[in-house]
Amino acid sequence: MTIAEGRSRKFATGDRASVITNSILLTRRVRELQRRRQALVGQQEQVRAQLPDWAVEPLRLVGLTNEEIRSLVSNLSTNEAEAGLNQIEADLEDLDRQIEDLENVLVATPSSSLDEIEAVIRLTVDRFREIIVTDPDDVFYDHGEARFLALLERVQEDLSCMLQRTRLDAS
Repeated sequence: MTIAEGRSRKFATGDRASVITNSILLTRRVRELQRRRQALVGQQEQVRAQLPDWAVEPLRLVGLTNEEIRSLVSNLSTNEAEAGLNQIEADLEDLDRQIEDLENVLVATPSSSLDEIEAVIRLTVDRFREIIVTDPDDVFYDHGEARFLALLERVQEDLSCMLQRTRLDAS
């Protein structure tokens, strides 16, 4: 049993009255939360850009991540509190938890139509596109991961084409 399956069973049996049981609705809700998360990440980057350039830019040019920069700059936590980054990070954590909970329900919810299966596959492919590097020149490129993503994209495209043909034949 995977972690997601264990959590999904626990989550799904906890409160059946408020659980969305349609995979399409679940995927729409996850996408909505992901859009909100992306907006917050953009806001977070804007606020971080307001921090003193002398503290951030040289470290960023060296290739340090924001987390590494945060640990190196001693007064950054004070600046974060003043700039509101703590609240943004708390909101991001809350959205991440909500997304994880909905994804756990999605794992436990069987699809009852090809449209629902397509929605779940589309969500999965989009999620993998966010995390898998497909540029061979990128230092984090992994051929196996890129191939896996290509296979998933192929399945999504094939299913979408089949469903589109079925809809056209039906009309």
